[in-house]
Amino acid sequence: MTLSAVHVPAPMKPGPVVYTDRQLLRVLIRMAQGDSTLGRRTFERRRRDADPSAPLYERRFGSWNRALELAGLDTVAQPKQLQDATTKWTQEQLIAAIRRCLLETGSTTLAAYEAWRTDPADLKGDVPPATTIRFRMGSWSRATELACG
Repeated sequence: MTLSAVHVPAPMKPGPVVYTDRQLLRVLIRMAQGDSTLGRRTFERRRRDADPSAPLYERRFGSWNRALELAGLDTVAQPKQLQDATTKWTQEQLIAAIRRCLLETGSTTLAAYEAWRTDPADLKGDVPPATTIRFRMGSWSRATELACG
C-alpha cells in the first residue's frame, strides 16, 4: 500500500506592509487634499486602516516636518503653547536627560523616562518632559537612538 502525500502549504499570516519612501510621500500628498500642508491630527483623522501610520513617517524620515518637506508640502508651525517649553533646552540637554535616565533606571522607554522624571522622591531639577524631547527630536525612538547609539 502506498501513501501519496499532497503538499498543502500552511496558511500564512499577513506580514507587515513595507512602503517605499515614494509610496509614503504620495500618501501624504493625497491626504493633504490640495492643501499646502498636512497636520498630524488631520492626517490621523483622514487616515484609513490600510494607510501608513504617523509614527512610521517620523521613524522613516526623522520627523513629521521632514516628511512634509520631502513630499513638497509646507511644514507645520510649532504650537504656541510649546514654543517656550521646547526652546528651553538644547539638544545636548535633551540627550543628556535620556542618558541619565538610562544610568539611573536601566531603561529608555518613554514610560520609564516619565516615571523617572516625575518621581516625587527624587527631585531631579530641570529635566525636560518626554513630549518636549519627542517634538524636538522627531520621535522618542530617534531621541533614544541619538542618546544611546
